[in-house]
Amino acid sequence: MVGTPLRTSLRLAPRAVRPALSSRALHATTPTRSGLTNIFEAGDNPPLSVSKLDARGFHLSDGLLVPGGLVFADGRAFLWDVDPPGDSKGGVAAAWAGWSKERFEVFERVVPRPEILIFGTGARVLPPPREVRDYISSLGIQLDVMDSRNAASTYNLLFEEGRTISAALCPLQPVNSRTGEHK
Repeated sequence: MVGTPLRTSLRLAPRAVRPALSSRALHATTPTRSGLTNIFEAGDNPPLSVSKLDARGFHLSDGLLVPGGLVFADGRAFLWDVDPPGDSKGGVAAAWAGWSKERFEVFERVVPRPEILIFGTGARVLPPPREVRDYISSLGIQLDVMDSRNAASTYNLLFEEGRTISAALCPLQPVNSRTGEHK
């Protein structure tokens, strides 16, 4: 199912063939234990990428604005209900309070498993806790950490090259992913 010819045929599908998504469909989905929600059906939709990132959220290649974290896997986007790591004035440990490997369990189930996970930590780069780095490494995935703007650009580039890649992108600032309002 996964291969360059399939991705190419999906990219070339006319936009009129794709079903329109409403904001109602976005809110009708049920989050999983890890906080992820699939916001797009696999069907005939072309692969998604990030067109722009600003304080309001992620602007996707299909025109949808998503006001929260996202995980990209195999050209599909999943809502990821996370805030960027906190203020590092209390130290790295304080910045990552509440973060653990459970937030990344989805990568145990992704097929094909990505060779690289691009992790965007919000407006600035903060190295994740050792537990998270070790967990991603134990899955056989290389972890690259950068701010979310650069992470989105890097994901787009590597995905277009045909690499087996995923991205976990935090928003630039804490935001309610249901309403889009800043916390």
